Amino acid sequence: MVRRARAVMLDFDGPVCSAFAGYPAPQVARDMLARSREAGVPVSTSAAAETDPMEVLRYLFTVAPERQAESDQMLRDAEVLSVKQASATPGAVDFMRACQTTGRPIVIVSNNAPEAVTTFLEKEGLSDLIDAVFGRSRVSPELMKPHPHLLGLALEHLSTDPADCLMVGDSATDIEVAQTMGVPTVAYADRPGKAERFRLMNSDAVINDMHEIAMAIALRTHGKSRPLTN
Repeated sequence: MVRRARAVMLDFDGPVCSAFAGYPAPQVARDMLARSREAGVPVSTSAAAETDPMEVLRYLFTVAPERQAESDQMLRDAEVLSVKQASATPGAVDFMRACQTTGRPIVIVSNNAPEAVTTFLEKEGLSDLIDAVFGRSRVSPELMKPHPHLLGLALEHLSTDPADCLMVGDSATDIEVAQTMGVPTVAYADRPGKAERFRLMNSDAVINDMHEIAMAIALRTHGKSRPLTN
């Protein structure tokens, strides 16, 4: 699978860094709801309990369509602020460099704001290792993964057959959308319990450490093989 891959689609939050390291996601969600409530937006009981900022954004777009720009900007500002304090996931940079060495372009495909992704890459000096970034639309959060829109943009940019790409992600939505589009998957199980879930989803491979896939690609440079687990 790694040997065949000519290009890589890489999720951002998890495989590259912890996007909400500097501003925890539950706090971002609470702050978004609090500011929206102050602006007169109704907040349901279920929404008030939501800890995922992406789901809060979907909610706000639904109940307050006239404030879509403000809602989206709240999250973008929080993401950019947060990644300024984030560090690269162990093994992520090695993986990116191994891809560059072996001529495999990397495209980041993320539900995070593209501004947050590029801010982090520039901060860490990694921009030259990434071919393109496709992130959340300002006006259409419904196009976030698992919708195929972002992966479709990535495939069009890469001009590569889906079967010749690789999707590396740490969420069920990453694996789901990649499988829908015929892209082989490597699931990054960065927390207990995720590996079994990914295996039940029939991900092509499951890793617990980004060093694993970095080494698998690097060994290809020397004509060796290191299979990933499934």
